[in-house]
Amino acid sequence: MTMRWYHFGILVLVALVGVVVQTTAGQLLWFRTEVGWVGPELLAAVAVFLALYAASATDAALAGWVLGFAVDLSISGSGMGLLALLYAAGCWGIFRIREVFFREKPLTQIITGFVFCVFVYELWTVYDILLGGRSAGGYFRPVLQALGLAIYTAMLTPLVCAVMSRLRKFLLPAPPIRERR
Repeated sequence: MTMRWYHFGILVLVALVGVVVQTTAGQLLWFRTEVGWVGPELLAAVAVFLALYAASATDAALAGWVLGFAVDLSISGSGMGLLALLYAAGCWGIFRIREVFFREKPLTQIITGFVFCVFVYELWTVYDILLGGRSAGGYFRPVLQALGLAIYTAMLTPLVCAVMSRLRKFLLPAPPIRERR
């Protein structure tokens, strides 16, 4: 069973609401450090939730692509479209390994949130460094900033997953019979 248009429409709505929250009230969660601004990426936590509970790898990748595209549209820049691809790949990867974990456990959500953000945002940072023409000493700072984002997002992932679990029946099709037990 694949994602239906109804679920896809709700996912797009969640992505739009997530971008609005991230760019408005979510900015209150960001703080300045020696390496730059560090804060959570709320749509990354939503992507982790959807990857953990999607009915198929295709649904997980599609959900990741939609959320990544929404983030891409909100920040723009030279790597437009890269976050959509990285989110899709990250969600697909989480879907593939999720059977090893207890999805409902906060520690699992923290670990998968951290791994997802390190994968997505460190690769995005490396892309920016390679094409950004930074000076020789400017590499370490953005890598640490992305790591800070990954840690912060991972800590908030269980909270986001708890909120998203209330919307699960609207966002995702019913799981296959073997998962209903």
